[in-house]
Amino acid sequence: MAELHDPSNAIFSKSIVEVARVLESIMKVEGNLGVSLTIRGEVIFLNGKSIRPKPRQFQFYRYLTRFYRARKIGGIKILQKTTAERLLEFLWCVVNVVKEDGAATKIREFLEDRGFKEFEVEEMGGVINVGSDSDDVINDVEHIIAALYKRLLKFTEVAFENLEQAAKFDLSPAESSIQELVLMADEDLVHMLRLVSVKRAERPLPTQAVNACFMAVAWGRALRLPMSVVVELGGAALAHPLTRLAEKRTKPGESVEVSLMRILDSLKDVWPLSDLQRLVLFEWTKPFGEEGIYLLSPSNTKCYAHFFSRMVRIVGLFEEMTTTSSSHRQGIEPAKRVYLPDEALSALIQEPHNVDITLIKLFVNWIGVYPIGTLVELQSGEIAQVFAGGSDPLRFQRPIVSVLKNAEGELLPRPTLLDLSEVNPKLGIYKKSIRRSVRLEDVKIPEEYFQLQPLRV
Repeated sequence: MAELHDPSNAIFSKSIVEVARVLESIMKVEGNLGVSLTIRGEVIFLNGKSIRPKPRQFQFYRYLTRFYRARKIGGIKILQKTTAERLLEFLWCVVNVVKEDGAATKIREFLEDRGFKEFEVEEMGGVINVGSDSDDVINDVEHIIAALYKRLLKFTEVAFENLEQAAKFDLSPAESSIQELVLMADEDLVHMLRLVSVKRAERPLPTQAVNACFMAVAWGRALRLPMSVVVELGGAALAHPLTRLAEKRTKPGESVEVSLMRILDSLKDVWPLSDLQRLVLFEWTKPFGEEGIYLLSPSNTKCYAHFFSRMVRIVGLFEEMTTTSSSHRQGIEPAKRVYLPDEALSALIQEPHNVDITLIKLFVNWIGVYPIGTLVELQSGEIAQVFAGGSDPLRFQRPIVSVLKNAEGELLPRPTLLDLSEVNPKLGIYKKSIRRSVRLEDVKIPEEYFQLQPLRV
């Protein structure tokens, strides 16, 4: 608003007073060192802790980063109690700075001339170094959630490949890791799925297990399920590939159910599952059917699949359809079709008796027609990756994307975020649109490039 109105406008009076009131309360806390709002690369930090915008609030954070970058300011600190009047004067000092070298120095000179000792400004610095040992990086939720992902991946790799011997390894209990996941914001879980969306798995079952766990937890959070329910759902999703392992280990004349029971018994000390999670392992591979009923052999008793089983079937099939393994690529196992994310969703929707059609529609509404992490080609010829759901929840095909290559096919120095819901005000049409989804092999982008923080423009 400060870029649209002058300081005498009444719209600032209430907000400035509110900021001053909150600052006064903060300054009363013993040991308080003030308030610091900084930008490192494209990450916003509040007192050294990163804050990540929710997808529907993305545009508000964009204004803040634009405001800082337009003035080449890296951070603003408020060190002590101040008044609403001095806050307003400081705001306009910052607003009036133009983008040029030494902008922060000019602000500091202005503050010094007026005796403003409660404010400090920093020059704009570089991007965050992921390998840094600074507190800013250590406290970053992105690294915490990445550590949880690796912990669960190690757990499933050991459990799937060792079974009876898994208890001999020093493994953190899976449930405790899932409980930590459930406390994370769902947008952080989906963000992690974007980072691991390049699904070339050396060990496909553990990878599918952890990805499905993250997806089920985030989906459960989006559906506002109780925390304890989401923990159990996430545990069922993590364990779901054990059924596929049982299918591979089934002996001649033996049923898959018997093979699965043998696996569960061998893992009972290191991976105890609840009765409901065990039920999911037996149900999730069964097609939904016309009424959600399957026949329990040998009595042919009619059973309704639990809604956990129906949810895990969707995330499990989605992961299977979009993941390839080295053994498939090298011809060790028969080749299988690997679907693009939007193709997988389309295939699941077009088979109403394969999955619960109501749940798959809810799933698509949540994850988007082009799920997080999907590589797409824009009508302009640029190559991008879906970064987040669109700012308008009713426009499923207009997500926020991270542009990776320009129209000439050149890799950008840094990915750049673009909201596809933006409209050209003169023409009344969307500025850019998705032409189609593409494969990593077709666009030839190094996998490490996806780890770079995108620029917000």
